[in-house]
Amino acid sequence: MPLERVVEFRLASQVDLIPEVIYFIGKTGAAMFEERPEKLPRPRDPAALQKAKKIDEFLNQLLFYVQPQQVALPLTTLESQLDSVLEKLEALYKEVSYYTRLIDELRAKLAVSREIAGVKTAVLPRTEALEVFAALPGRAVREAVELAKSLKATVAQQGNALIVAVERRNAPQLRNALEKLGVRVLSLQEVADMEPPNVLEERLRKAEEELKAAVQRQKDLINYAYTLRNAAAAVAETFNKSAIDEGAETGRLFESYEKEIKKLEEQLANLSKIRKVLDALSGRGGLKLPEGFKLVVDPETPIAAPHMLQEINGVKVALVRGVARGVEVPLEYLSDIKTGRELVENAIKSLEASLQRLRKEQEMLEKLYREYSIYGDGRWEEHKDTASVIFYVLEKDVKKIDDALAEFVKHNLGKLDVVRRTRYKYFDAVPVERRPTLEKYPAPIRQFTKIVYMYGVPRPNEISPVPLVALLFPVFFGWMYGDLGHGFLLFLLGLLLLKKLYGGRYRDWGIIWALTGLVSMFFGAFVYQEVFGFGFKELGIKMPTLPVLHLFGEGHELVTTEGVLAGIKAAFILGFFLILLAFLSKFINTLLKGEPDVAVAVVLPQVVLFFSLGMVFFSLVKDALHLEFMAPLLQLPWLYIFVGAFIWSAAGTFALRAKYKHHEEAPPVTEEFIMGFVESSLGALANIPSFARLVILILIHGVLTKLVNGVAISLGPAGILFAVFGHSLIAAAEGLFSMVQSLRLVFYETLSKFYEGRGRLFAPLALP
Repeated sequence: MPLERVVEFRLASQVDLIPEVIYFIGKTGAAMFEERPEKLPRPRDPAALQKAKKIDEFLNQLLFYVQPQQVALPLTTLESQLDSVLEKLEALYKEVSYYTRLIDELRAKLAVSREIAGVKTAVLPRTEALEVFAALPGRAVREAVELAKSLKATVAQQGNALIVAVERRNAPQLRNALEKLGVRVLSLQEVADMEPPNVLEERLRKAEEELKAAVQRQKDLINYAYTLRNAAAAVAETFNKSAIDEGAETGRLFESYEKEIKKLEEQLANLSKIRKVLDALSGRGGLKLPEGFKLVVDPETPIAAPHMLQEINGVKVALVRGVARGVEVPLEYLSDIKTGRELVENAIKSLEASLQRLRKEQEMLEKLYREYSIYGDGRWEEHKDTASVIFYVLEKDVKKIDDALAEFVKHNLGKLDVVRRTRYKYFDAVPVERRPTLEKYPAPIRQFTKIVYMYGVPRPNEISPVPLVALLFPVFFGWMYGDLGHGFLLFLLGLLLLKKLYGGRYRDWGIIWALTGLVSMFFGAFVYQEVFGFGFKELGIKMPTLPVLHLFGEGHELVTTEGVLAGIKAAFILGFFLILLAFLSKFINTLLKGEPDVAVAVVLPQVVLFFSLGMVFFSLVKDALHLEFMAPLLQLPWLYIFVGAFIWSAAGTFALRAKYKHHEEAPPVTEEFIMGFVESSLGALANIPSFARLVILILIHGVLTKLVNGVAISLGPAGILFAVFGHSLIAAAEGLFSMVQSLRLVFYETLSKFYEGRGRLFAPLALP
């Protein structure tokens, strides 16, 4: 497949400078960063990303008052931009916070002023014996009134406020009780001093206007900060996913594996020594030691405590009374030697399994480290506080990256050891499993990547189905949707998506549907000769040729049997050749993966299996579909050929299993044999008949349009509206059904036979 060639860059630098590297490279919009494997540790958090979080806190407050827009960021250091924006935002934040607090205070005062407006106009008793105050109970009106009356107070309600008159000796107690209830209590002096609502409303309006004006004056700063915040977030995400620690963190990870392995090896060695002693004592049922004595294997000498030393089964053993360094044999093992030996044997097996697992994990870690680290030398101290990133660039964009790195170095000259190491790998040197995919096709083939990538992105070493899908999807859709009128409506939809609808965001889909509409028009004009359910003959339109598939009759005959059989025959033959092409593509893909033995021994027989069963299928439907032209081919002994291909595939599977018996990364030949047999059998006996849906859908489409036309004609002039409604409904519903069935024929019947789609799409980081 035509691929854009990519270059792999590797760059190591101080941890705090890696975000700067990502920013300068991201500004080019030309690089895709490799994700760090989960087993490799990430570096510590750089200082710049902490500052970005502070900007986020400021903006969350400011964005309530302005709708920000994205702007272009300058090509200068990310940290200097963050520092500058933080300083300016802090001043703006203080100003906004002042107005925010003022507005909250004014709103609270306004709410109180509105509630006590009736209190100001009320006639209140003024005596030495009574104290009068206002209370704002909110929802606790009933509780506040009951509480006041319990202390022999008089209560009058004015709107949402209460006027309370109580004896002066009970007033403090009542005030405290009401405040505990959550009621706000105001003295008459506080009520008198409260500004009227109209004054507070005016002050509130001015404060809100001043806040909006303050924010609008700094709109450019907010837009800049908003864009910088998003760019910093993208840089942080890339750093967290891609940056690889080259120093202490990686060293500690390797050391932890080494310590754990050493610990298990020591435990295993000790248990092996105990097993040797128990093996030597296996003739005894048990061994009872004198009280205060213990059996120590491989003791450290000299032994200060009383002891007796001898060698058992090639191992030094000491019978010690007191303290001795070595491997002590548990007394329960000695009391029942057979059971103890079984326990030791099981423990040894468990330790060996754990040790093997750890060594495999360590080996995998070392492999990942050598593959992904820019150094790969294990010198952790030399690379202290250093991190590296891997990124891919199209070969044609290498100069952009070189220029960006030159700018990065120029802006960071004041920092020692800016870029510690860089390394390049060209296209062929990049491992296939990591090489990103970017296909280059001309329009309109390129647009069909939208459909193929719904299934998966091709790897660089497999056949891309994009050109095939660019042919099959419109043909399948047009076959099932073949009507000149409805195809024209689909073509118009494609043009609208291309130019008008959604601001051109779905331009690629516009091209797909415009092309599919043209193919549907072709099928409607030449294959079926139908327009909005009317045959060309009915409309007096003369074509130089008859319909290729004469499916629909005239008068009371909706469909013709001969036309339907011809359509099914064409669909079955097309399906057979497409599935055969899929199996051949699988054979080629296996060769491209570097597995020629699997291709010849297992995959190639699948092609023969499918072909032979396909011939058996056609022999069964030969008379019904008038396949006399295939008679010489169908007379061959296809069942015997099928059995021979099965034996070939089974023998190849056993041979490959024997060949890769001791290989850890052996190809899954058994699974391939089983799945291949199932796929080839289903391909012949189920997938070929599945192509009948091409005819079934167009029959449904044709019958429905003719029924709508018949009803519309019978309604007279009013039938025009019915026809528009009916054809709109059919065009939409049948369009949806045809799309779903076209995708099924493409994905399930065809691509699933050979296409894995486990590649990675080249998706560069693009910063504003």
